[in-house]
Amino acid sequence: MDVSDPNIQDRPLSSTIIASSVFEHVLVELTAVPAERLVDVAGLASLVVAAAGAIGMPPYAPPLVREGTGTVAVGLLCREGHIILHASPGEGLCLVDIVARSPALVGRGLDVIQRRLMLPAR
Repeated sequence: MDVSDPNIQDRPLSSTIIASSVFEHVLVELTAVPAERLVDVAGLASLVVAAAGAIGMPPYAPPLVREGTGTVAVGLLCREGHIILHASPGEGLCLVDIVARSPALVGRGLDVIQRRLMLPAR
């Protein structure tokens, strides 16, 4: 939103929205992931813990793991963010969602996940 916009200038200050980046976010869809990596729920759980450590986000509790028909979801809630994986082993897909409070480097967590899933780092 451009604060030089005349429509914004006419509004009272209390209704003006000024966005600042408080959180860093990465959302990546990984493809061609070996199925054996994505069905290993214990391995995925340890993976999100390692990624959180690389970012510097202490977790609130152990990862939550849920398995459905052909899918796996792993979530780790942390003090200032989260890491969530949604995997479809049969398709070799893994959606990675990482949110961390700035100035955390979420790319470090993504690098850990990609290396462990045997993918080249971004």
